[in-house]
Amino acid sequence: MTTLARLTLLLAVALPLAVAPEAGSVPGAPTPHCSPSPDSCSGWFTGNVTVSWAYDAAGATQTTGCNVRTITTDGTFTQSCEVAYGDSSFARSVTIRRDATPPQVTGALFERAPDSAGWYNHAVALVLSGSDTTSGLASCDRPTYGGPDGPSVRVAGVCRDLAGNTSASASAALRYDASAPAVTAATDRAPDRDGWYRRPLTVRFSGADAVSGVDSCAAPVRYAGPDRPDIALAGTCRDAAGNVSTPVTVTIRYDATPPRLRGLTARVIRGVARVGWQKPSDAVGVRIERIPGVNGAERTHVYSGTGERFLDRTVRQGVRYRYEVSVSDAAGNVSEAAVAAGAQAALYAPAPRAVVRAPVSLRWLAVRKARYYNVQLHRNGIKILSAWPRGARLRVVGSWRYLGRRQSLLPGTYSWYVWPGLGAPELRRYGRLLGTSRFRVKRQAPSR
Repeated sequence: MTTLARLTLLLAVALPLAVAPEAGSVPGAPTPHCSPSPDSCSGWFTGNVTVSWAYDAAGATQTTGCNVRTITTDGTFTQSCEVAYGDSSFARSVTIRRDATPPQVTGALFERAPDSAGWYNHAVALVLSGSDTTSGLASCDRPTYGGPDGPSVRVAGVCRDLAGNTSASASAALRYDASAPAVTAATDRAPDRDGWYRRPLTVRFSGADAVSGVDSCAAPVRYAGPDRPDIALAGTCRDAAGNVSTPVTVTIRYDATPPRLRGLTARVIRGVARVGWQKPSDAVGVRIERIPGVNGAERTHVYSGTGERFLDRTVRQGVRYRYEVSVSDAAGNVSEAAVAAGAQAALYAPAPRAVVRAPVSLRWLAVRKARYYNVQLHRNGIKILSAWPRGARLRVVGSWRYLGRRQSLLPGTYSWYVWPGLGAPELRRYGRLLGTSRFRVKRQAPSR
């Protein structure tokens, strides 16, 4: 090994950072090196940085400021190195920028006010602001929150400086509910018949909301017409966050108008009563009751159906019958009408030869000028009652006393007679006998 080679090796050991110039550099000019990277010392360092210089140590006759330096504080620093090679010298300066301090978040505010009563119901951004005294602020997050719902949700973000430091996380809380409440609707009562309403009803709306709670619901809706088979009653609810539900609809059928019965007729021909009518288009049933009834009953249900005529083959000669006809529609509305047929006897109830159960209601045709009547009742040919009612009826119930003896409606055959009283009762002036009739009692009247 030559003497020059030994000297170069010794210098490399003594000054390890003073190395040979890189290819392409000015011969003999010092070159700065930084650790950690970037080796070129450009940009910002976020920790301690060591600056060293590379130059031709073998030919250098003097150096100034070329010592190794470690920068441990934030700021901008200028480091210079001058190397002399005999009569020639070369100088180089480098700027080192160090910022190891994170920026500070100075504000975290939502971009707009809550949508309703302190609640947000659609996406909102959190706007962060910050500061940095060394490298300067580069950017701050702007996170957007759009769910899930919650009464206390925190939205967080950070700021960054130009050196790449990141601030501590900063957050702000909000109440978020973007879901509309659930709504139910119910009528205040059940339909009157077969799903139809024929009287006014009320639909009430209620809601449920698990997050912000229900604020209000549509007012109750009362419906009282007009008649329709497909009435839609709708309502919504609103929660505290301002979300409004989709309308909930209740469909009802309403009919408060009874069917109209037309063309009711009745007449007796050759011992048969023929009752006819025009059934309304909306009627679903027809019912007929006859007064007096069958087999001495006060009234009897004689027809149910959907037709437009009825033949009654149980009528008797000399008796006037009343047919009460009622028609009903699907909603249960009923209209009634009555028609009479047959000759009416003066004493018409009970019907002649009727078999009845006690008590008994005696009825007869009123006489225009009569102020009262005398009614006499016989059982098996023996008079057991004489009464003076003012109207054209007498109800025989319980028991009574006649000629000092207690009487009652025992089973047997009864005859009864009626005379009209003319003038004041004390005058005892009677008109001609109105008539007589018979009936039979099946069982004794209950005592009262």
